[in-house]
Order: sequence, then structure tokens, then C-alpha cells
Amino acid sequence: MKKIRIGYLGVGPRAQVLLDCYAMHPQVEFVAFADIAESRAADVAAIFNKAHGTDVKAYTCYEDMVNNESLDALLIASDPDKQVDYAVDAMHRGLHVMTEVPAAFTIDQCRKLVDAVEKTGVKYQLGEQTRYWNFIKQWREMAKNGDFGKIYYAEGEYLHYEPYWDILRDKKTNYQVYPKTLEEFNNPDCVPSWRYYCFKEPIFYMPHELSPLLSITGGRITKVSCMGLPLGSNTAPHFDLCDLQTALMYTDNDVIFSLRAGFSSPYGPKNELGAHWYQIKGSKATVETSRSTLDTMKLYRAGGEWEEMHWGTADPDQPEYIRNSTHGGADYYPIMHFIDAIINDKTPAVDVYTAVETAAPAIMAAESARKGGALLEVPDFRKR
Repeated sequence: MKKIRIGYLGVGPRAQVLLDCYAMHPQVEFVAFADIAESRAADVAAIFNKAHGTDVKAYTCYEDMVNNESLDALLIASDPDKQVDYAVDAMHRGLHVMTEVPAAFTIDQCRKLVDAVEKTGVKYQLGEQTRYWNFIKQWREMAKNGDFGKIYYAEGEYLHYEPYWDILRDKKTNYQVYPKTLEEFNNPDCVPSWRYYCFKEPIFYMPHELSPLLSITGGRITKVSCMGLPLGSNTAPHFDLCDLQTALMYTDNDVIFSLRAGFSSPYGPKNELGAHWYQIKGSKATVETSRSTLDTMKLYRAGGEWEEMHWGTADPDQPEYIRNSTHGGADYYPIMHFIDAIINDKTPAVDVYTAVETAAPAIMAAESARKGGALLEVPDFRKR
């Protein structure tokens, strides 16, 4: 069985959640880890090697890793505002690449990703996992079978409250810092992290809603308008964070999207989905997920009554190791589809066009909010 030799760039908290999950794939062979944080790659590699009996090498520099190791593919979980440059460089070296959400922070970065894939012919996939939840799969089947009738509205939110976020980075060690006070935030030994810049415009983090919803509705977001609260969180006013941004979007197949995101105001979890909530409205049926821990997912068919549904997040037909993967049984799917695309020379499940079509609307929404809600056009990256 062919093994895909993989390097992992950025082995912070996100990658550490995924390493053991991805290692379960029989055709994955981790070769090297790299991370700019002091000794982190070495520490993570030591733990991984002990657990799996492997000999993964550790680096503190991306260039050292790709120049010294024979790799087939690169997984990138570095700061998402910087990951495009690494991805493009890796693709031009002939490596297949998977990056984390969001795929890009600027329209120019979206174009760079598309150009790199078109010029190199390697496989690129976005490691977005929410589209693989079981209820999303059920909703896609309903759409395919015509159960919704004409879908005309899709709604999603990502309101992920944590009292403290890693919005700083230590300049000396490059480790994350979680400030609790203004004094800690103004520590001269720290600089703002990617998350701080993202949370100033939280709509950037909408791909986790756009990806699953677009997989159901089809089409492409063409127009965006967005409004947001002023900087200065109402719960932590000493941090220049925006508590909430809300975007209205329109697709080329006539579906209205309403999406909102926020990370700094208290908001309770929603059963198994935690911070996420989704709704689809059609001429024949409406579905929505739990609004809190007090209710369930629901289905309404025209002329009937609301029904409680128990679709859940994990697919009951999948093996236990997939059902038990993190993010409600969804985190195994990106690596499964990525490896399948490489081995069998297939288009990845979330290819570069699908990836930028989840990033570009959020990027334009952030620009719209800066312009007071102006209606903006979203570029079509499939037209060259």
C-alpha cells in the first residue's frame, strides 16, 4: 500500500488535535514537523514518535524541512494569514497541499492559491470539516432528492465565546499568549496574533458556515453586504475586538444567505454543535439545528408540524475510529479525501475553487463592514 510522505507545518494546538486522528489513515506517513515556536516541533515529535513508534524529524524553519526531507505532501496549520505563501511555495516544489480555515485573508491570496494549482497541477484541499457532519450529509441528500423544493434561504452563525483567547504571541518564544487584562495585553514582549486581527473582523471566520451551506444550496456567492459593531468588546472593552458582524449574501442561483460571527461575547453552546447553528428554508421544507442545549434539530414540511430530528454529527454508518474523531466525528474526512485525491489522481473534495469560494465572500464582507454595509461584488475565480 503506497504511503504518502507528509510534512506538517505548524504543530500548535490545532495540529496536535489532528495528529493522532490523521495517523490512523493507513496511507499517511508523517516524516517531519516544523514550527516557529521554541522547541514545540521537537516536543510534539517526541510525543508522537513514542506513541506511534515512528521517527518524525523536527524543524523550526519551513525551508529547512522542505529542503532536507523527501515529501509528497504538506499539511499547513500555521497562522492562516501567512499560510498562502507557504502553500504556494510548496506547490511550486511539487508538493500536494492542505491548509486550514480560512483559506485566505485577501482576494490577492485567493488568486495566488488558484494560480498555483492551475500552474503546478498538484492537489490542493482546504481542511474544512463541518461539511462532513452527518446532518449536513442528510440535508444534502434532501436537496438532491428535491425534498426542500426551491431552496431560497440559508442561515448560519459561529458565536464561539471563550473568556480568554490567544490574541497575543510572545516575540521571543513564538508561543501563544492569553491576556486577561489591559496590562497583559500591553506587554512589550508580545505582539498581536493572527487571531487578534481576525477577531477584530470576525466575519473572516465564516467558511465553517459557508462551506456546509453552499454544499447544500449549490451556487456561488456573488454579492455581499455586512454590518458590525464598533471595536471595543462590550465584555472586554480594553481589547479592540468586534463582538459581532452580520452579513447578507446572495448567490447566482437565487439563495439569500444570512451569516454572523463573534468570539468575544458570552453565548451558550448548542448541543453537539457547540458554537455553530444552521438553517435551510425551501418551498417544501425547513430544517434547523439546535438553538441551545434545551432543544434538538428540527424538520418542518409544508402543511405538517415541526418534528424533532436526531441526525447528529457523526455518521452512524462509518467505522468507530471515524465516528470518534474530533469535531463531532468530522475531522477524519479532510485527510481521507486528500489522500484519496493524491493516490487516485482525483479532484479533492474541497478543491481550490471551492476553498476560495468560502473565503472570498467573507473577505468581501469584512470590506463591506468597513464601508458601512456597502453592497460589494465577489470575484469569480473560475473565470480566467
